[in-house]
Parts: sequence; C-alpha cells; structure tokens
Amino acid sequence: MSGFVWSDAEREAYRLPDEITVADWADANRVLDPRTSAEPGQWRTARTPYLREIMDAFVDPLVEEITLMASTQCGKTESMYCMVGYAIDQDPGPGLLVMPREPDARTVSQNRLMPMLQLSPALASHLPNKGDDLTAMEFRMDRMILYLAGSNSPAALASKPVRYLWLDEVDKYPPFSGREADPIKLARERTRTFWNRKIVKVSTPTTRAGYIFREYEASDQRRYFIPCPHCGQYQPLVFGQVRWPEGAAAAEIVEDRLAWYECRQCQAKITDMEKLRALSFGVWVPDGCCVGSDGAVEGKVKGPIRHRGYWLSALYSPWLIWSEIAAEFLRSKDYAELLMNFVNSWLAEVWEEKTRELSASALVQHELDYEEKTAPDGVAVITAGVDVQLDHFYLIVRGWGANWESWLLRAVRIDSWEVLEDELLQIPYLQNGGNPLNIRLTCIDSGYDSPAVYQFCRKRLDVLRPIKGGNSHQVAPIKGSYMDSVARKRKSAVRSGLMLYTIDTSFFKDRLSRMIGAESNVPGGWHLFRGVGNDYYRQMCSEVKVIERNKRTGAVIEEWKLAAGHRDNHYWDAEVYCLVAAEMLRAGVARTKVGIETYAARGSAERSPHWQIGR
Repeated sequence: MSGFVWSDAEREAYRLPDEITVADWADANRVLDPRTSAEPGQWRTARTPYLREIMDAFVDPLVEEITLMASTQCGKTESMYCMVGYAIDQDPGPGLLVMPREPDARTVSQNRLMPMLQLSPALASHLPNKGDDLTAMEFRMDRMILYLAGSNSPAALASKPVRYLWLDEVDKYPPFSGREADPIKLARERTRTFWNRKIVKVSTPTTRAGYIFREYEASDQRRYFIPCPHCGQYQPLVFGQVRWPEGAAAAEIVEDRLAWYECRQCQAKITDMEKLRALSFGVWVPDGCCVGSDGAVEGKVKGPIRHRGYWLSALYSPWLIWSEIAAEFLRSKDYAELLMNFVNSWLAEVWEEKTRELSASALVQHELDYEEKTAPDGVAVITAGVDVQLDHFYLIVRGWGANWESWLLRAVRIDSWEVLEDELLQIPYLQNGGNPLNIRLTCIDSGYDSPAVYQFCRKRLDVLRPIKGGNSHQVAPIKGSYMDSVARKRKSAVRSGLMLYTIDTSFFKDRLSRMIGAESNVPGGWHLFRGVGNDYYRQMCSEVKVIERNKRTGAVIEEWKLAAGHRDNHYWDAEVYCLVAAEMLRAGVARTKVGIETYAARGSAERSPHWQIGR
C-alpha cells in the first residue's frame, strides 16, 4: 500500500531472528548474577562445552523435544535459562516454565529470571515500562509473555496456549495435578496449536518409573564421548573407571588428590587437567552410533529424530575433581539414603532396588547378644507398629539410633486391647544403665476394624496414630488428613483432631528390604535380639518384590506380593508400620544419640520431608 509507514514497535514485532545459535547468543548476551552463581559475569559456553549442542538443539527446526537427564553441578538448569533468554530476545512466543511447586516457581522468578533479564542489556530492552506487567508468576514483555507455574496447580497448567514449554526437575512433580491428569500431560496439551513448539524437560533422575528416565528412554539417548589424551579413543565417562589407592580414606583422597580416571582402552591415568582439556573435543553420540578416530559420529540413529535426549553425570563437571567424586562415594556407600543420592544426583543414574527373597538363615545373621524388652546403649528413640487382626494383634517395637541403626526390642502376638494398651503406654524398656525409655510413637493399621482403631488412638493422640495403606501414586510417602469435621472447619481446633495417615506401602517395604539386606555390622545396621523365634522369621520371609508388565499399557510395575507357600505376613507389616513411625519422627537423621533425642522430642511428622497434610 502506497505511503504506508511501519512504526518502530511494528518493525520490532516482525523482526526475524538473527542467524545465531543459543550458545553464541548466550556468550554475547548472558550475564550471571553474583548472588546465585559460583562464577559470576559473562556467560562462557567454553567452560561447559558439553552444553553447546544441548542449547543449540533448541533452534534446530527438526527438533521438537529436548530431554536432559543430568546430575547436579553440571549447569543443566542454566542451559535452560539460556534457551529462555534466547526466545525472549530472538524468537519470541508465549512460554511456560513449570517448577515442582508454586513456591519454587516464585523463587525462580525473583532470584533467577528477573536478575537474568535485568543484567543483560539485550533482555532488559524487552522489559515493559509498567511494573504491573511483571509479576512473580507472569512476565508480560514487549513481544512475549512468560508464565510460571507449579506442577501441582492444574489451573495454571491447563489455561494458557504456549509455544515454548520448559519443565524443570520433573522427577519432583506429583503423579497427578490435583484431580487432573499428570502435570506433564496437562502442560504438553498447551503446546498443541503451535507447529513450531519446543518442549524442554530437565531433571536429575530418581527411579525407572520417574518422568525423566522414561522421557530419556523415548529419545535418541545421547551420551557425551571425550577422547583419551593418551590413546585418542573416544569414550563416555563412567564411575566404574574412577580409581583411587586401595584403603585410602575419603578425607585423604580429597586432601592429596589421589583419585584418577582410567582409560578403558589403554588403561592410562587421565588427570583432572587432562579431563578439562578433553571436554572441549567431546561429541554427543546417539544410541546405536559410535565415534571414529577423527571424532566424527558414525552409524544410524535408533531413536526419534525430533526428540533429543542427553545424559550427563557429575563426572563431566569442570567444578568437580575425580577425588571429590570418589570421596563422596566412600562417604555414601554404607548408607542407603546417601548412596541413593549419590547415584541420582552425582551419577545421574536411576536408583534400582536390590531386593531379594529373604531366608530365615539370612535373618539369623542379624541376631545380637541382647535380651527382648531391653534397649541396647545405642537406642535413643523407640517406635512401635501394630498389625490388627480379627481377635488379636501383632506388635513390633524397635529402638533407633544414629544413622538409622535399629534394634528389635519386642515381637509378640497380643490378644486384647487392654494388654496392647499396657504394652504401648505403660511398659518401659530399660537400658544397661537402668535408664527407662518409653515408646515415643506407634503406628496402628486401621484397615481392619477402623472404628475401634480410631477410638483407641484418641486416648493418646501424641503417641498413637492410625494408618492405612495407599499406593505409589500419592504425592508423598506419608499423607495425613484430619478425621474430625470440627477440626476441618475451625482452624483453632485443627491440631486437636484425629488424623489418619495414608502411607505408600511399597516405598516403606523397599526401604525395610534395604535395611535388612545391608550388613549388620555396618553403620545403620538392622538388628534382632537373641532367639526371636521361628514364627517371626517365617513371617518376615513372607513377601517378595516382583516385576510385572501391565498387559494393557506395557508399563513395567514393581509390586510386593506374598511369596509362594506363605500366608501370614503380620510381623512383616508391623515392621513396616514401625519404620513409618520412625520416619515420622525422622528418628535416624541425626548422627549422634543426643541429636536424635532432641529431634524426636522436638518435632512430630510435620517436620519430615516425606510428608503432606490435607485438610
């Protein structure tokens, strides 16, 4: 049209992206905040060269999804923020960033994203003039709207069409968002109308059932190969090749930098400095391919072209040396929870339960020379578990010490509520010095005769708690809900009402199995008193974990079931409930007896990270 003149705003709105990759854009424009970064100042992709291809996949027109299964300490989240910055400055479109919870999203908004926008002149130029356009959960910029949401908010996930979707720490998302479908499916639905959508998923892994591992398996499964500085052979870094002098302690290994990496091809020692130089020559290799001597990727990609998947462990981190990784393993290997964290957060690998069918002969090895009803010196807190039957009960009482070490103090069948009340509330357990200890907390199964269990627990709400079995789909392994209508309606009376606790039984059975499977003489050992009896052993061997495949969906399911030839599992269930009570108190988190006593006396289950309360 003759005489038509474009305004500056219109020109800017229709400006085509520069021919620049995300990595190059970040090198030119991204500035790291000194308040949150270990290396503040100008972003340098050369510091973490393995992130270059991951970021550049964001602008590849053939790539629709990016999955990054990575450890901590490797820059995975910062690479995602580089993609956000690139989209804002170069190729705007509505975007959604999802964090595990809404408070997490608000923290990221205030402490990470807003400083990133303000410190970069290129990004600051897109900030609005009105402060009202920038809220904690919504950034309305000149050419783009960026929404933030918690994965537990179905309304935030299902209400906005977006072209860009960034999902951070997806393995911390709940299986369901409120009463809706799982949060990732809800969020993905928002991108359907955009032909040029980009979906980015980032997380450290947890188990095979976790989101990130399932997404990585559905991708082309890339690993980062680096050349050996001695023989030139390209290889991915794996923890099994980290070496250190036999018998060296963790502190000694770090202090003297004793660890090294052994090349799988020539067995030469690769030092920390050699690793840093080799990272720059690394290449990402899809599943089914290999690397030639010239560093070129050869072979045919097995996975989908439009879905890139990247696996990255702490072994590649420029901020960690071999000795620190080796020392962390040595500090973690004897403690199941610490070892799980090492496998997930350091090695970026899934945690797999090493469960096996128990035998009485294996359980006997856990017997120590102390009597029933007596508490060894290491005991600081005592909990109990009760399995309720038609006309009798099975009671387990355990004492807990530092690092989740535990001693069986009582295993008995009881035939009346009156005797059970005496056992739980009246009878103390004496230590060698004559110090009497009472049961601090008891969990009672309410699956059978629930009214009677509730009535019994109301006698001492501070000591007795009703529980029922749930499933692995609940948000937390322990979920409490108030039973009394008065407690729900009057906030002032909430803490006086009876609560029912729903537990993820598989979670706690897995944990109990790990405890039993560990050596009895290592820190955190699981112990039995002398002569506990064949009935206890038989029932403790009654369940086994089996792996089955869902015939309809094909999904792999792990379940605990009665072993062949077994019928009674009451002591096993009571041991699980006893462990739940200990978890509610976090009875073994402190490393000293004094610490455990203080923690258990001070707080109830609300302090546990494995908890959720519904009202």
